[in-house]
Amino acid sequence: MKKLMFMTSVVMVFFLIPNLQAHAYPFEPVDIKGHWAYEELDQFAKASLVQGYELSDGRREFRPYQSITRAEFVAILNRALDLEKVEGGTDFKDIKGKWYEESVRIASSHGLVYGMGENKFEPNRPITRAEIASIVIRAMEDSIDFSKGTVKTFEDVSQHWALDAINHASKVGIIHGVSTTEFKPNRNANRAESIVMIKRALDKEQSDAPTEEYLVNLIHQLSEEWTSALETKDYEKLRATQDRTTGYYEAMQSISHSYDIKGMEDGTSVDYEVTTPKQGHAVHIANRFADVKITQGEVERTVTFPYERNGSNVWTSSISEVGTYRFYKEDGTWKIYDIQSQGEEGLLLY
Repeated sequence: MKKLMFMTSVVMVFFLIPNLQAHAYPFEPVDIKGHWAYEELDQFAKASLVQGYELSDGRREFRPYQSITRAEFVAILNRALDLEKVEGGTDFKDIKGKWYEESVRIASSHGLVYGMGENKFEPNRPITRAEIASIVIRAMEDSIDFSKGTVKTFEDVSQHWALDAINHASKVGIIHGVSTTEFKPNRNANRAESIVMIKRALDKEQSDAPTEEYLVNLIHQLSEEWTSALETKDYEKLRATQDRTTGYYEAMQSISHSYDIKGMEDGTSVDYEVTTPKQGHAVHIANRFADVKITQGEVERTVTFPYERNGSNVWTSSISEVGTYRFYKEDGTWKIYDIQSQGEEGLLLY
């Protein structure tokens, strides 16, 4: 589990937040460390696209090897694609009044899912690998360039109803198969496989990707707005910086800000000076997910307390802004959902 340290918080220089780690539980499933799909599962959890199963102590499990139902898959896909209901779709008779009714209606209205006969969706049936490939290709047929790549030849799909979708998915690397010759289209997919297929597809979308300059500038804006808010003790401006974040990062930032405000109300003041300007580049950019690596950047922080500590009421430190900033496009706005800081410093929080 990642160490949590409020590197930029005014008050957290000297005080610990009670039960801090518990605030991270919803975003850090305990059963995915070391899993082959850890990166994809971690990113979906941190971006609040999956929630997992809550345990008695408040921690969460993802249960990566557990099968996933058709309704569960549709709910996650809708969330990842940020879909809303449009006109049309099928009024399935076996979804009425259930938690997944709206999710299935949304997916159906976009033409992503069809019924299983007799006007039924069969929401609680485990979804197969072929069904996932088919739904994902329908969802992203206009946002992924399928003209490049090589179709993998799987011996067990030549007569399958989802052959075209499987071919498209294998061509661009959304699916790899269980071996070099088999895809196992009718095998029930597990929760990890489903997330990986969605994430690979999302990473292939390039039809509406932002520029590197735009994302790097968002990082600059967040940093500048945050330091300005603390220097001027503008609480509303400080809280407004959370509009630039989501998921795990927003949750941790909210806690940090509450302690920052407490410190300022108690008479603590802070000043910042940029000692090394930020520089960075994009590691990966797609329509909805992006990673930007800041390779250099440092700020000197001077905190003045209303009381003396160890013979002085002034404390100065340097804050490194180096790390990988992870973005997700939520409600049409690019937001940071995690920052992977370098070294042992912990989580960099603005």
